[in-house]
Amino acid sequence: MMMTRLPKTLTLLCLLVLAGCSNPETPQEVTQAFWEAVIENDADTAAELSTLVNESGFDGFGLDWTGAEASWGRVVVEGEHASIGTTFTGLQATSGEALETTTRLIRINDRWQVDYHHTADEINGDRRLESLMGSFRDLGESLRSRFADESEQAAQEMDRLATEFATLAGQVERDISTLVDQYSQELQREIDAFSRSLDEARSQNPDASADDQRTLDQARETIEDQKETLEREGSDAAAEVSQELARVQQQLLELSGQSFDQLKEELANWTRQLNRELESLNRQAREQQEGQ
Repeated sequence: MMMTRLPKTLTLLCLLVLAGCSNPETPQEVTQAFWEAVIENDADTAAELSTLVNESGFDGFGLDWTGAEASWGRVVVEGEHASIGTTFTGLQATSGEALETTTRLIRINDRWQVDYHHTADEINGDRRLESLMGSFRDLGESLRSRFADESEQAAQEMDRLATEFATLAGQVERDISTLVDQYSQELQREIDAFSRSLDEARSQNPDASADDQRTLDQARETIEDQKETLEREGSDAAAEVSQELARVQQQLLELSGQSFDQLKEELANWTRQLNRELESLNRQAREQQEGQ
């Protein structure tokens, strides 16, 4: 009897040991298992591995994870808290661009769990930054296709600075929301200046064609709408506002005749001013990186 029972007992013990070993324990294991669950839309497992009370709180961070793949970067463990650099590819929300973010974890009762809401803040912040930098790149490309000579160089410089800031921001693990807020404030000042330029162009060209007058009026209305959006939503709307301004500039560059050359020069000045602001952001991002 002992010979027949012993193998079954050993088998059961082995199964229990294997089951225990399969449970994620380290921050790295928990992170990997958690994101596998998120990508597979497994709310139960995601809730079990995170600080969510139950699966009803799982929202997938508001993203479609179909086809996404995750990879891991730097791991930092400080007492009861940990952070792991996390990069996703294949996300539709980022139009194929990689999303670099941070998974935050906390140890509760000797068990590591993904800090769901803190991680959500990281993702939303990184998506906002990526959207903002994408707007800068789009703006640089649109200006480069329209301007010539010095203005073209300014647009190229904007594109370079935007790319540099995106790279630096991805390497800085401290909160960069302050830098984005700074850009938002500068953008608001530039909108005011740009709005005044439009008013001057309108008043100085009373004999402009009906098409040009309509273009100016539409641009003025759009800029006022974007100013209100920026005042209401702050830096969260900076990317959207930047995109709209790029579209308005393209429209204004269609103005006919030499009478609007001054306005077009104002567009070049606007680009150069944002270049200076970007250079300042890059410097601060580098300082944060060096201070880590």
